[in-house]
Amino acid sequence: MLERNMTVEAAVMENPKVLQELQKLGAEYDFIAMESLEDALKSLGENCDAFIKRVEGQSDFKDMDRVRKMNKEELIHYIVDEIHPYELATTEKIDEIFRGAIKKYYRERGEQLFVIYEVLLLIKAELVSHFSSEEEFEFKDALAGKDVDFENLLAEHEKTIGLFDRIKYLTRDYKMNAEEPEIKELNKLMGELDEDMRRHIYIENEILFKM
Repeated sequence: MLERNMTVEAAVMENPKVLQELQKLGAEYDFIAMESLEDALKSLGENCDAFIKRVEGQSDFKDMDRVRKMNKEELIHYIVDEIHPYELATTEKIDEIFRGAIKKYYRERGEQLFVIYEVLLLIKAELVSHFSSEEEFEFKDALAGKDVDFENLLAEHEKTIGLFDRIKYLTRDYKMNAEEPEIKELNKLMGELDEDMRRHIYIENEILFKM
């Protein structure tokens, strides 16, 4: 499985198709072999998540045909009215299940669950702060036709993806080994939230911020 923070060399060893795709982008392998895959792709003007999906033969994010037809105003309202509420509600639901699971299974797997839960709390705090800032400042200015500097949001997106990469690693790609129904539900919900968040960030970074 390819990861954003692995070196290009490690990524090529993991999946030889990485080298072919990098060469199509004009990359010189010898010069970027020791860089992280994410940094190398950034220097080539390529989105890391989209690249990984393409190399691993995964389909595009869901409903992107509709998203790509939206103008700036429609896209901002879509993010604020649909994406933000869904992700906050899902995070809250995951939080609730985690707290119950830690209390119920603290003897068997309390330490493992709490380590993951700590990262979830960081994600939750980051999302609340990030969404409120977007809605109150950058998006309002964008709708008012003002020039907006999205650098802070881009940096926050990187931080958020880093947290999701961490929780993905801790849960073995959201496949925690367990028979407990709560753990199975956590695997499912965290995987769905991860996918939606990467789609959300792709929409903003690669579409909205370039309008």
